[in-house]
Amino acid sequence: MAKKMLVVSAHGADWCTRSGGTILKYVKKGWEVTVFAYTFGEHGESGAYWKNHPGTNVEEVKDCRKQEAQNAAKFLGVKEIHFFDCGDYPLVLSADQIRDLGHRILKLRPDVVLTHWIDDPFNMDHEIVGKAVVRAISAAGMRGALPDTDPHFIPDLFFFETTMPHSEFNHFQMDTYVDIGDVFEQKIEAVKLFAAQPQLVEYYTRCALNRGVQANDWSRGRRPIKYAEGFKRYVPYLGDELPLTKLD
Repeated sequence: MAKKMLVVSAHGADWCTRSGGTILKYVKKGWEVTVFAYTFGEHGESGAYWKNHPGTNVEEVKDCRKQEAQNAAKFLGVKEIHFFDCGDYPLVLSADQIRDLGHRILKLRPDVVLTHWIDDPFNMDHEIVGKAVVRAISAAGMRGALPDTDPHFIPDLFFFETTMPHSEFNHFQMDTYVDIGDVFEQKIEAVKLFAAQPQLVEYYTRCALNRGVQANDWSRGRRPIKYAEGFKRYVPYLGDELPLTKLD
């Protein structure tokens, strides 16, 4: 049975910009990747569309952003992308919506979950989703969370970049780097599909280069690394052996 990755995104493009390279690498390994997008980013993350389409309306913007995200998901080999259309800027999630996320996680049973870091004052939509994922995973591990379903399931959780370029200001301290040099060009082609946010291409090229510099330094010359994506684990690693860096 194929392993599964779930990526939970506040807006339509976040999942791709922050973890598109990692997603692609896992797809190539045969993993099934599912994306949950809580909003399309229609109000706060579609500036170019609003500017270039005078007289447009929210529904037209949503349709554009949905199509962009679907195209990017298809390009990267994502199995499914689900849109919850909760409204952005501000995004507010209720207890029922967090409980629903817990149920979805229990049903999907992903091996790994990627989502937003939980401290992002520059974009509270991101923070709200990150905290909702933590709460949903915590609830999903409790007996009684979903009747007739084994509750003893908690996936590995990794947080990706916060609002760029303010990651360090948001107390985001990476402890995990993924070398995406072999898939970087494909990731950028996917990012280009989000035409309503053309600035994303430069932002995340610079981000990948910066993280590549850091990762290359950590490799101590054992591997030349140009592009990387950075993550932070939610809970410590637990296993039968130490999680040694793999550079071959």
